[in-house]
Formats: sequence, structure tokens, C-alpha cells
Amino acid sequence: MHLHDVLAVAVGLGMDAMSVSAAIGVKWHGPGQTFRLAWHMGLFQFAMPILGWSAGQQLADLLEHFGSYVAAALVFAVGVKMLYEALRRRPGEVEEKVEQRTEQFVEKVAHVRAKDPTKGWSLIVLSVATSLDALVVGFSLGIKGEGSIWLVSLVIGVVAAGMSLTGVLVGRRVGKALGPLAETVGALVLMGLAVSFLLL
Repeated sequence: MHLHDVLAVAVGLGMDAMSVSAAIGVKWHGPGQTFRLAWHMGLFQFAMPILGWSAGQQLADLLEHFGSYVAAALVFAVGVKMLYEALRRRPGEVEEKVEQRTEQFVEKVAHVRAKDPTKGWSLIVLSVATSLDALVVGFSLGIKGEGSIWLVSLVIGVVAAGMSLTGVLVGRRVGKALGPLAETVGALVLMGLAVSFLLL
């Protein structure tokens, strides 16, 4: 893959991490929380394509004649899913839900500090949930026979970490306005890449 293609994929995949980080950053945005969120988002976005690529490589011989079509279909499906979710969700809905659930929790146990989602299993779940698309992309690249997965994964991880950091810093106001738009842009980038798989 060319560098501009890798960057396009990385930005597309990082949109989910950025949106989630913006939602979390509404309340949890201390230095340690910001670092943990950015680090884990980047780490999982780095690791998932490698796992997917390894699995895709095993199937490469079986899919030699139509691997590009399978890769394009998988990436395009991810893009369509992201676009559908972005269009059906009104602006700020994700962030509002996070805020509402946080407020409800605090009301129920006012004497107990709200659980920090940038720690423990909550952080792992968030990291996995936002990196599943990267797993599919890695799988597609493995089928397509791309051999530079380590560099691709490194770029994806670094970009995701940076976008996650940006999401936390952006916080509540811009997060509400940018969330659906960011996801839509990411979806369109992935769909465009899927088309390029068939043309190149």
C-alpha cells in the first residue's frame, strides 16, 4: 500500500476511537486518564490488523483468484455499517447517552465515586470495540497479499492514539458536533478504499 492509502485507512479507522474518546473526555480528562485512553486505543488499533492479517494470509492461497473482491467487500461492508450508524444517529446521541448513564449512576450511589471508564475492563472493552474494524482491514490485507503489515499497523496505531488524544482534548462541546460527522467521513474513506482494491 502507498503511504497516502495507509494514512487514509488510519484516519478512517481512528474516527471511532476519536468519537468514543470525546464522549469519555466529557467527564474523565485528567492527564492519567487521557494517557491511558490514547495508549490503549493506539495499542489495540496496532495489534488488531496484525491478527487479522495473519488469518488472512492463511486463506490467501484458497482465495487467490478472487481475494481482491473479498477484501473490497469486507472493507466496503465496514464502511457501509459505519455510514448507516452515523446517518441514523442524531448529533450528540452517543455523548448524551454516556452523560445520562453517568448522571444516573451518580444519583444512585452519590456517596461512591463514579467508576472511571479509563481503567480496568471498561477500558479493554472500549479498546476492543473501537478496533474491530481494524481487525477486518488487516484480514482483508492478508487476503490481498500485502506484505508490509507491520508498518501499516504502526501507522494505524499511532494515528489512532493521536486521534484519541485529540478526542479527549476536544471534549464535550466539539465532540457532540463532530461525532456523527467524524464517523461519516471515516465510513466514506473506507468505502473509497474498498473501491480502490478493485481498481488497482
